[in-house]
Order: sequence, then C-alpha cells, then structure tokens
Amino acid sequence: MLGVINVRDKRSNNLSKVYGVRRSLASSSSAWERIEDAVGLVANAQVGTTAVRNDFDSIYPWSDIITCNYNNSTKKVTAYYGDANFSFTGGTNIQVMTIIPEFYYRRYVSDGYEYVLISKDKLSGFIQSKEFMIGRYTMSGSASGVYSRSGQAPFVNKTIAEFRQYAKNLGAGWSQLDWHYFLIQLLYLVEYADYNIQSKIGPGHTNANNTAAKASGGCNSLGMKSGTPVKNATNSVIYRGIEDLYGNIWQFFDGINIKNYQAYINYNPSSYASDVFDGDYQKLGYVNSSTSGSYITALGYDPKHPLVGLPTDVNGSSNSYMTDYYWTANENRIALVGGRSVNGFAAGLWCWYCGETSSDAWTVIGARLLKTS
Repeated sequence: MLGVINVRDKRSNNLSKVYGVRRSLASSSSAWERIEDAVGLVANAQVGTTAVRNDFDSIYPWSDIITCNYNNSTKKVTAYYGDANFSFTGGTNIQVMTIIPEFYYRRYVSDGYEYVLISKDKLSGFIQSKEFMIGRYTMSGSASGVYSRSGQAPFVNKTIAEFRQYAKNLGAGWSQLDWHYFLIQLLYLVEYADYNIQSKIGPGHTNANNTAAKASGGCNSLGMKSGTPVKNATNSVIYRGIEDLYGNIWQFFDGINIKNYQAYINYNPSSYASDVFDGDYQKLGYVNSSTSGSYITALGYDPKHPLVGLPTDVNGSSNSYMTDYYWTANENRIALVGGRSVNGFAAGLWCWYCGETSSDAWTVIGARLLKTS
C-alpha cells in the first residue's frame, strides 16, 4: 500500500484524517477494503425510522451534509433541516437543496489496486471539491419554472438542452446534474465500501410491475439519514439527503458528450452544449465499452481526469463487480444515470444509459438541479 503510506507521511503533524477504500482491479467482488482511518468503521442504512449504527454520521464531510431551504430571490439559506421553520415542500422562490460541504479527494490506480481517499484537509495529491448544493429531489415544475420540492411529480419528457435551459433560468450558478455526480459516488464508496448500493441502502423504486414514477418526498421521514422507508422495490431511497439517486426515473447527466463510444468531459456549466467535442469538452484517455445491455465489470481511469469513471467492460452480474447495468450505442450520444422504475437490479449509482441522442425526450427521463455558486 505504497500510495497510502505516502499520503500518511505527508500529513501536517500527522493530525489530518484520511478515510479511504481500495479494491483489487482483478476482483469480481463488489466490496471494497477499508483503509487508513476508515479501518474498523461501520456504516448501516436505516429502514424506516429505527436507528442504526453509522460511524460516518459524526465524521466530516458526511456529518456536515445538510438539507436546506434556499431562497433563490434573496440568494440565502432561510432554514436548515431541523430548524423550526424548515419545510420539505418549500414555497415561493424556495428550493429544497442538500449542501455538500467542501472536502478533498483522491482517486488513483497503483499496483493493481484502485484507491479512493477523502479528507477534510488539503493533502499532497488530493483535489479540492468545493461546496455545492444538489436537489434533494428530482426536478419538478414546468417550463415556466422548475424546482426541487416534496410532494411533486417529476418533470419529464423534455430534452437535455431544455432541462439545461430551465436550470439556467433560475439564475447564476444553477445547472442540472453533471460531474458532481462522481463526487457523490466517491462519498458513498468510502462510507459503505461496496458498489452494491441497492443492497446497502435499498432497492429503490425499481419494481418491474410498477412503472409509474413516484412523487417526491417518500423519504422525508428519514431526515438526513440514508436508507428507505421500507426495504422493497416499490419505495424510494435516499442517500445523505438526496432522494432517488437511482430508480424512479432516469436523470440526465450534463457535460458529457459521447461520439462512437469515446466520451468527452466538460467541467464548465456555462459552456455545456450537446453534440460538441472540442473547446471545453476534453477527450478522456479511454473508450467506453461498445457492448450494450449488460452488467458493468470495469470503469475507466484517466490520470488527467481521475474523477471520471465510465464503463469500459461488461458481462458481470447484479451481485458482482459494479452490480449495475450499462446501455450504449454508436454515433453521437448523451448520458443518463440511475435507472428507472422498471430496471430492477440493473439500477443503481453506477447504472448508465449512453444510448440516447440529444434530441430524445421521454416520460421516463427527468433531471436534478445543481447549484455551484
């Protein structure tokens, strides 16, 4: 574990905490090994309101993730979850958002292992993740105004460009789900140390016999806890204040364009555009798998873009490797994540659909708000 030793040696006065996991690239198991200060920690998810042990509840940054009411007119947080005036349903100009605080991360590959490390402090080789807000719920509303609020049906049947514009209409700093999704993946991985989020958090609304999308708010009773009201395939799930990250409806992933299985990543929301493969869109150092309709067995790694891990190999299963499904097609494509209400075990935090074009709009595809400034 040379890479890990180097990190520890470069800590300031050896006081900085590093929480990490590692996994052999040759392993078919979905499980990761806890390393550094994560060794011995336990993370359980709730079923209903029955309390469980989760050591990460008191460890930064997980401890400081909090849902809030954000007034988009005054540009201020008006209440945090737990305050007397907090509301899941929001109100005029109020968005119900979850704050992900600043932290530092490192994802790298060394000696046949992949490592993911997270720290509160800036350490050698670590990259800063600035504070951002993500919709607690998938986007609802209409073309005249979108929001993240409880009790609302998902807004669907619009193109990725239309959702992009609806988010922009809210003002500066607003966009839809993008590369920040990879940061959520890292936070989850270090906390639960397993790709199989359906086994750890809950199946999500993925029952093949129930195709209708659920209204938002199914997990309000859990507050800031991760889990599900009832652990079956007809209930929503929540991870750290983000409901239905997988299941219920597909969600557009902005800032990734794909041409003949070659993905390009853009980190600048102001220049997001469909079917663009130059400028702020940077070519990844690997090519996505061209095999569609199978469980993922490997994710790409580009040291120039260490955060971005897209499917490069398939033919796994629902309880091995990444445990989630991947669909794709050639020519110009966009990315969807999570899976929907009929995807069953195929859904999850690593479930990708890269077979849609930028002009596609369906009743099973929606979006999620993001605010970065």
